[in-house]
Amino acid sequence: MKRLLTVLLLCSTTSGFANAQSPQKYDALSNELEIMSGVLKTSLRQSAASNTYRVSQIEASYLAGQGAVFTFSVRGQSGNWVHEIETLVEGLVDSVPPVPPVPPLPPVNSVSELDDMVFETAHEWEAYAEETSHRFSQAFADKNSRLRDLRSMQRELAWEAREVERVLRDISFEMRHADEPRKKELLAKKEEFEKKLKQFETREGALKDELQAIEQEQAKQIEERKAKQQKAYNTFLAGFEAGLSDTLCRFGSGLRGLPESEHISMVLKDFEVDDNRKRKDRIYVFKRADIIRCVQEKIDANTLLTNANIYQF
Repeated sequence: MKRLLTVLLLCSTTSGFANAQSPQKYDALSNELEIMSGVLKTSLRQSAASNTYRVSQIEASYLAGQGAVFTFSVRGQSGNWVHEIETLVEGLVDSVPPVPPVPPLPPVNSVSELDDMVFETAHEWEAYAEETSHRFSQAFADKNSRLRDLRSMQRELAWEAREVERVLRDISFEMRHADEPRKKELLAKKEEFEKKLKQFETREGALKDELQAIEQEQAKQIEERKAKQQKAYNTFLAGFEAGLSDTLCRFGSGLRGLPESEHISMVLKDFEVDDNRKRKDRIYVFKRADIIRCVQEKIDANTLLTNANIYQF
């Protein structure tokens, strides 16, 4: 009985000691995650291949028993100004302000150099975004204002044409019972209204042609805009994935507090858009064991990325 009590007491003491150590363990891991966030932000900015999209913010957290989670906010997909461009206009003008270059960053030779690094806010991008959004919105308003005017004119012409057709029917009916002098008057009136109806038809045809030309131009520009967006998306994604896997292979050993059995997850917040225009996250889940193997050069960065579980949610 004494031995049992002794064992229980030792277990209780050991458990209490482990719990007491947990805050220190998590504090150390938190520092490592913060440093890794800085490494990722610098690396991804340097490897960015697209001026349309860029990582603007990284948040890191830890799920006990699961692993580390890095959440990336991407400017150009989730920003309000881009949402306005995508939903309202989608490329209705040819002229946009030139994209400002991303400012060069100093080289990073070690993880410790990141502690005092300050990331500058790209004010040039904010100005570019505001001006681009204004131009697109103005073009959208101008185009649609003209379309509304044309359709309103179409409705007015259609109403007037119906009135002329009604008058012509009345004239034809009256001519059946009119005497010769009255028939001559009605015939002259009929010719006048038939001429007016033909003018209406000519004007209606011209309006229809202009409407079709504007709609075709918009459709073409929308397709061109979508193609540019898709190209920018593909370019950014290729640079992001290459930079991500390369960074993990070079600096992944910095997360010493993360158990080898756990994972490192990377979340591109609201980066994907489904067929219903609902935004979803693009998620990469890497095994910590694979990252260690890549650090040890047992596998390369491409294999690390291939082994990752990538999905939308």
